[in-house]
This record gives sequence, structure tokens and C-alpha cells, in this order.
Amino acid sequence: MTSINLDHYRQITDPLADGALRRLVEEKGPAEARNLFDRLIRQIEMPIESLPASLQEYWSATDRLPDWADWAQIRQANALFLDHGPKFLIFLYYKSLPLLYTDARGAKVLIRTGRLTHQADKQEIFTRRIAETGQFLLTVMAPEALQPGGPGIRAIQKIRLIHAAIRYFVQHDAAWDAEAWGLPINQEDMALTLMTFSVALTDALDTFQIKEEPARLEAYLHTWTAIGHVLGIDVDLLPKNRLEARALMEYILLRQSAPSEDGKLLMQALIRFAHAITPEEFHNIPALLTRHLIGPDRAAMLGVAPPVGCLGLALPHFIRVAFNLGERLEDRVQQPLRVFLDMLSQQVMQRMVRYFDEYKQRNFEIPKGLREVWMPEAGAD
Repeated sequence: MTSINLDHYRQITDPLADGALRRLVEEKGPAEARNLFDRLIRQIEMPIESLPASLQEYWSATDRLPDWADWAQIRQANALFLDHGPKFLIFLYYKSLPLLYTDARGAKVLIRTGRLTHQADKQEIFTRRIAETGQFLLTVMAPEALQPGGPGIRAIQKIRLIHAAIRYFVQHDAAWDAEAWGLPINQEDMALTLMTFSVALTDALDTFQIKEEPARLEAYLHTWTAIGHVLGIDVDLLPKNRLEARALMEYILLRQSAPSEDGKLLMQALIRFAHAITPEEFHNIPALLTRHLIGPDRAAMLGVAPPVGCLGLALPHFIRVAFNLGERLEDRVQQPLRVFLDMLSQQVMQRMVRYFDEYKQRNFEIPKGLREVWMPEAGAD
């Protein structure tokens, strides 16, 4: 896997989605592409009949997982997510996204995406995108969400079209240097994103000494390779197992990780978002967890300052403060990091359901099949 010429893939994007958008522009002009982008990022539901005719072929061609997708493995992945989904949301925010922000060239696209929403001077656009990323994870991993035409598939189709629209507008920006940076949202950057949503999340379980069945972990990767196929990632960049996935992720990070002002700005937005969804007494936790999960060198690239004392000593202190458990905690708990993670996950889930996106005029939504397990007190409605 790591012998692949990734420089080549920096100049390749997504012919199917890009072609669909190009036909839309040819038929109705650039303004229609802009209108489509605005609708995609603002509307929750987007019935196929409301799409321009030029996009119907794309929509039909991407409405299901590939034939090689194994539904027995997908259901194993759903079961794994039911068991660990709130933790995976934490890992997404404090591991996956920071790793993506260290991709200095990829971060340039994320910054420019904010400008497309007419909110270039507001950090709120970046915090909203962070919330949407968490929403995407929950939507695609809900039970049966990846059935043909299901809510997970629809979310993937929308993201893929949004990527095509972003490429169109960014490439028409005279300041974009495709030779130096690669094409926007290219195959290498998409492969890295897929790895951070899959193997990076399951590897974080080991960081907290949470043991899982290897078969379920491999099933989770298999599910995300199938998702990656629908997202338009080249088959040669879809790893066959977690070992290959981890090697690919580390290889891309070795190539692309570097300090950048764009990455630091994105990390600042992530910290701001984290403060909005965690209790005040936990406001030092985002930096602590980020350094713990991505390592001090990569954290430094994002301007995340080192904590006072080591993480293993800091977290029990925060647990005591937040939950008033007193000094007896360390006597009763042999794995304070795992206990803390469970507590923080529940706090975040409770606050996320109250997170309101004014732009879309809706609250963060936990799909019914997940909500019934994670938050039964909230009811099934």
C-alpha cells in the first residue's frame, strides 16, 4: 500500500461527481452550481426529484454500497459503534480532526471552504463544520443507515457533491496553486480522511486500554472502505485490513504533516467548539486529550501547548473536580483514563443534542437506533 505513488493521486479528484457538476455548469451556468452548494450545506433533506436533471445520473449511480460490501461485517461494525459510539465521537474531535489539520496542504482547502459560505471572517463557520462532521459519523453508522437510498447513503452522496462544488470554486480561485498543493480534495487527502474516520478511531480504543474483538475492528474498517467507495475514493487507496490502513495513514501523515497557520486556525475553532459542548471544569481537556491521542510533535504543529504535568496525573484531578468523587477515586479505579472517557462521552452526548445550528435551523440529531441505546431516558421520539 505505501508503495503507491501518492504524488500522482494529488492530481486526481473524483471524475464522476466532478463531471456531474461540470455538466450542471455547462447547462445552467456557474450560478446554478453556487445555488446547489448553498442548498446542499443548508438543507437536511434533499429529495432526488428536486435535483437538477443533470445530477440524476450521478444520484442513481451512487445510491448504494458496492457489490463487494459484506453486510454481515457491516452489522458487526454497527454493533461495535453501538457499544463505543460516544467514545468515537470524542476520538473524532480530539484525534481524527486534529490529525487532518496537520495536513498543511489539505488544511488550505478547509479554510477556503469557509469563505464559500460568506462567513470568511467568522470562526463560527469552522465550528459548524466540526459539528457537521460528528453528525455525519453518527448518520452513516446508525443501524441499517447504509441500505440503498438510506439516510447514511444520502449523507455520503451529499458530501461527495459538496466536495465537487468546493473543487470547482477553489480551482477557479487564481490564488490556488495546484502544482504545489495538489488539486483541492484530491485522492490522497480523501484517503487520509477515510483513515482518520476508521482505523484512527478504533486504534484510540487501545490508547485507553479498551479491548475489542479483532473481527469487529476489521469489520469497522471494511464498512468504511465501502463508504469510501461511495465517496469516490480510488479502489487502490482502499486498504484490505487495519494493518494496511494504519500504514497508509502514517505514510500520508509523514508526507503531509507540517506546521501551518491554517491548521492552527482550525485547531482554535475545534477548541472553541469543544468548550461549547463540555462542562466548564473540563475546558483544559481538549488540549490534554489531543496531545495524548496524536502525540506532542503533531500537537505542537497545531499550536497545542503542553500541559503542566503529564496526562496520567492531570486527568484524575479533573475527574475529581468534575464529579466530586474525592480522593477515593484512585483507590477504586485502576484505569482512570478509561473512567474519565466514559464520563466525558456521556457529558458530550447530552450537550450535543442541545447544540443548535442557526444556519440550518436545527439541533444536532442522534439517529433513533443509537439514541435508544445511548440515551434511553430521552425516549425514542
